[in-house]
Amino acid sequence: MSQLSDLILKQVTSAASGSNLGTNVLNGLTDSIVNSLKKTATSQGGVEQLISLFTGKTSAANSSVTALASQIFTSQFASKLGLSSSASSSATSLLPTIIASLVSIVMSKKSGGLDLSSILASLGASSGNSTASKLGYIAGTLGKLFKKK
Repeated sequence: MSQLSDLILKQVTSAASGSNLGTNVLNGLTDSIVNSLKKTATSQGGVEQLISLFTGKTSAANSSVTALASQIFTSQFASKLGLSSSASSSATSLLPTIIASLVSIVMSKKSGGLDLSSILASLGASSGNSTASKLGYIAGTLGKLFKKK
């Protein structure tokens, strides 16, 4: 999970370059994305949403993962950081770009060993859980498909 968090933080920092967003805001955006991915992975139909996002069938701008990350940032981080509504909007407007960059890196295999299979496995429940089994099966199947290209 730390490898995924590090990759997300890099994308957040890159997307926010040139802005005046502080480190706490960048960390809040990172945590919001991680929490959104985790919550999606463990929700009913969430695996399919993540696969759709990470295979390019759903754009980051239209993804429920992005919408949830925005909601998490607004409800859990913006007020704690004392952000105005315009500053919060500026920060959350970066989320589609950040998530699209993350998807692009994972799809291009430039993530240093982090692939869809490992992302799904790191977001899943314990190995005895049916969700985790489903994640493993789907991730393995997708991994085989991607290797054939």
